[in-house]
Amino acid sequence: MKKLSIIIPVYNEFNTVSIVLHKLKKLKLYENYSSQLLVVDDNSNDGSKELLKKLETSEIFKSDIFIYKNKNLGKGDSQKIAIPLCDGDFTVIQDADLEYNIENINSLLELAVKNNHDAVLGYRKLKETKIYSAYFIFHKIAVLSLSFLTNILYFTRLKDVCTCYRLIKTPILQSLKINGERFEYDFSMINQLIKRTKNIGQIEIDYSNRSFAEGKKNTWIVGIYALKRIILDRIFN
Repeated sequence: MKKLSIIIPVYNEFNTVSIVLHKLKKLKLYENYSSQLLVVDDNSNDGSKELLKKLETSEIFKSDIFIYKNKNLGKGDSQKIAIPLCDGDFTVIQDADLEYNIENINSLLELAVKNNHDAVLGYRKLKETKIYSAYFIFHKIAVLSLSFLTNILYFTRLKDVCTCYRLIKTPILQSLKINGERFEYDFSMINQLIKRTKNIGQIEIDYSNRSFAEGKKNTWIVGIYALKRIILDRIFN
């Protein structure tokens, strides 16, 4: 049976992680793909870890993998741990919040299967971004600027290199030499992917950003690390 591996990095998402995991289990995947959830808790301290341990004992999650880290080392490290354990035909990244519409995973999977893409990236409707503070204006500018820089340096035409929704053929993902730590790792994943293959599809996805009060974790410093990683991955390796 064809399978989709779904990596869910978790850090202090007590209010949303259970909703996300149950939505993923209820999601009827394209062409009857089965799913494998790989949940990696990054040493949460808000009760998320304890909640996940309870969910892990539920019958619905008996075939899924739950990992609990003893030290907070970031989202990149969580993905690094999970990727070798993926056994699906494709792997996709899913945040443990509700900013992304989980139903859109099917859109990525369908496009990948129908067109035999090595990967599919979901690009967000940034015009609909809610402006809670000046940071969110910077965020929109940063996404456009980092995507533009990537396209110049890597000779591609990607619309959103900052997206969480990256669906990649698992053997390709597992073979990539991804650099960096924490959020920097996400950008290196895309850098190394487009150095490996240009057979990458893109599809528009829904996006409902949250405020810092609601748990938003990214800050402007992420853009600096992303810029560094995009340049370093182009020059080296």
